[in-house]
Amino acid sequence: MLIKDVMMKNPMVIHENDLMEVALQVMKTYSVDSFPVIDQSSRPTGILMRSVFDVNEANLWGKKTKEVMRPIDHMSIVKEFEETDVLFNRPKELFFVVDEVGRFKSIIRKRHVMKRLYEKHRVCQQYLEDLLVSSDVAVLMTGRSGMIIKSNAKAESLLNEGKSLIQKTIHDLPDDLKLEHHIDSEVGESQQIIILNDSKYKLIQYPVIREGHYLGKIIMISETYDHDFIENQLSVQKSENRILKTIFEIAYDGLIVTDADGYVTMISNAYKKFLKLDNEDVVGKHVTEVIENTRMHLVAKTGVPEIGDLQRINDSYIVASRIPVLEDGKVTHVVGKVMFRNIGELDDLYTKINKIEEQLENYKNELTQANRSKYSFNSIVGQSPLIKQAISMAKKSAYTNSNVLILGESGTGKELFAHAIHNSSARRSKPFVKVNCAAIPAELLESELFGYEEGAFTGAKKGGKMGKFEVADQGTIFLDEIGDMPLNMQAKLLRVIQEREVEKIGSNQVKRIDVRIIAATNRDIESMIQEKRFRLDLYYRLNVVTIEVPPLRDRKEDISGLAEVFIDKLRARYLKKVEGISDVAIEKLSRYQWPGNIRELENIIERAINIMEPDTVIKPKHLPVDIAGTYDLDEVKTLRQIVEETEKKAILNCLEFMNHNKSKVAKTLGISRTALYEKLEKYNIEL
Repeated sequence: MLIKDVMMKNPMVIHENDLMEVALQVMKTYSVDSFPVIDQSSRPTGILMRSVFDVNEANLWGKKTKEVMRPIDHMSIVKEFEETDVLFNRPKELFFVVDEVGRFKSIIRKRHVMKRLYEKHRVCQQYLEDLLVSSDVAVLMTGRSGMIIKSNAKAESLLNEGKSLIQKTIHDLPDDLKLEHHIDSEVGESQQIIILNDSKYKLIQYPVIREGHYLGKIIMISETYDHDFIENQLSVQKSENRILKTIFEIAYDGLIVTDADGYVTMISNAYKKFLKLDNEDVVGKHVTEVIENTRMHLVAKTGVPEIGDLQRINDSYIVASRIPVLEDGKVTHVVGKVMFRNIGELDDLYTKINKIEEQLENYKNELTQANRSKYSFNSIVGQSPLIKQAISMAKKSAYTNSNVLILGESGTGKELFAHAIHNSSARRSKPFVKVNCAAIPAELLESELFGYEEGAFTGAKKGGKMGKFEVADQGTIFLDEIGDMPLNMQAKLLRVIQEREVEKIGSNQVKRIDVRIIAATNRDIESMIQEKRFRLDLYYRLNVVTIEVPPLRDRKEDISGLAEVFIDKLRARYLKKVEGISDVAIEKLSRYQWPGNIRELENIIERAINIMEPDTVIKPKHLPVDIAGTYDLDEVKTLRQIVEETEKKAILNCLEFMNHNKSKVAKTLGISRTALYEKLEKYNIEL
C-alpha cells in the first residue's frame, strides 16, 4: 500500500512568512491543533501548534510563522510513492509527505495507516470466508499438530455428514485420505487421486510455511472431470475450426496459411480471386506453385516474421506480411496477409492519415487557445493601498495549489485576478477553463461541468461530451458567479473537490482529475449561508484563500491610470486620434460613485471616444450628464440660460414623477396651473 493512497486529502497549510495573526485565524476557522508549515518552494519546514497561542498570544503579533514553528527533521519526511511500511521503522507518529522533488503534498499519521491496514485485513478475511462458503471444492486448514482450524460446508458434507470439523484432527478423517504421514512434513505441494465413497477425487496438500517454520497445511479435495473436460475441449476446438474456416471463406483480405514445409493449408476466397485462381483447388500445393515471388516457405525455415514487405505479383506491387506460428519453439505454420493489393492503396491511406492528423492538430490548437488565460498581474492597473493589498494576496495564492475565493462587486475585475493567478502558478502551461455559473441554465449546468455519455438523455450529442472539469485537468477552472449555483449542484461540486474525480451523466465510470478551483462571486455568501441558499461545507472548501477586490469608489486615485489604459486600448480599436483626457474630466470622474465599477468606466471612455470629434482630448462635455453635470466648464453661459435650463429640467422630472398630472405638478413646484402652462409653452414641452 502506497503512502499517497492513505495520506490526508487536501490538507490546509501555513506559509512560513505568514504572520501569526493569519495563522491564528486559519486555526480558528478549521478547528485543528496543528498545521504543516511550508516555504515559498512548497517544501515542508516545520509544524505550528495551537498551544503556542496559549502561552502569551499578545507577544506573537507581528511575528512570522517560521519564528514560532517547531522545526522538522528528515525522519519526519516520506515520499508519496513509498510503501507505508517505512513509517513503522521510524519513531514518529506524524509524517510530512512530499513528491519526488521534495514539494509538500500532505500529512500522514501512523494510526491512520494502521486503521486502513486493519480494515483491509477485515475485508480479506471476509473475502476468504465468502470464498470458502461459495467454493464447490472441499477445503480444510490444519495447524502444526494436525488439528482442523477451518473448513467449509463442502468439506463437512463430504467428510463428516454435514457436521462441523473444527477442533477435530486429521486422525478423525476417513482413512482413504492417507494424511497421517504428512502431519509434520515440510515438503512442497503434493497431488494425488484418491477414491472416496466410491468416487474419484483429486487431493491437493499445500504446506503453510512462514519464515522457515511449518505452521500447518491447506487440504483441498475436488471431484475429477478429466473425461468430460477433454470432451468439452474437443468440442470447443471443432467449433473454433469451423469459425476459422468460415472467416477465411468470407474474408475480404488476402489470407493464406502454410505448414512448416511450405504447403498451403488454408487460403481465403478473396486471395484466390486476386491471384486469378478462383476455380483451382490450391490447398495441398506448395506455396511457390501458387504465389509468384513468395517468401512464405523461407519464413517457415527462419522463423523470423516479415512485416510490410513489398512483393511483385502479376506486374504489380503489393504490401504483405508473413507471421510464423510457434509451438514449443518450433515453427508449425506461417500466416500470410496482403495488407495492400497495390501501392496506390497505401498512398491513399497515407494521405487520409495525414489529413486526419492535421485536423486533429488543428482541433488541439483551437482547444488550447480557447482555454488559455489572457492576463497577468501586469494587466491589473492601480496604485491604491487596497488594490495593492489584493494583488499581494493573489500573488501569494499563485504559489500554492489551494482553492481561491475572489469576492467583489460586479465589474471590479475578479476575472482579471483569476487569469493572473493561473498565469503565475505552476499550472500556467495547462488549461484555464472559465465557467459562468449564472449564465448556464440550472438544468444544463451538470452536463456542462461534468460532461455526458452518448445517449445519456434526449438530445445528447453522438459520442458524448467532455465536461469543463475534464477539459481543465492538470490546470485551473474558474467558476464565476459561484453564488448563483443551485444547491443540488453545490453538493455535486463538493464531492468533486473532496474526491478529486468526476463522473459523466449516463456513466458509471469515474475519472481522476487534478484541477485547481478559483471561484468568484459578487454576492454576500455569508448571508446566503444563513438563509440556507449556500452550503457551509462548500464555502469552507472554496474559502481556503480569500481575495477581496475593492470597488472603484474606494480606489478613486486609480481612475486616472485606468482611463489612460482604456484610451490606449480603444484609440487603436476605433482608429481615432485621442491625445488623452483633461484634468477637469478626471475630476468629474473622481466625484462619481461608480455603481458599475471598472466596467462602467471603460464603457464611459468608449462612449466619449465615439462622440468627441473634432476634439482630440476627452472633456467633461463628452461625459454623461450625471457625471459631468448640467454644464460644461469650457462653455460660458449667462445666468439666465443656466436658470432656464435648470427650470426646464425640473419641470420635465416632475412631470415624469407625477405621471403628467398637471395639477399635482403645479402644486409640487409651488406655482399656479396658469404659470405651469406658460412655462410648458415657453420650453416647447409636449404632454
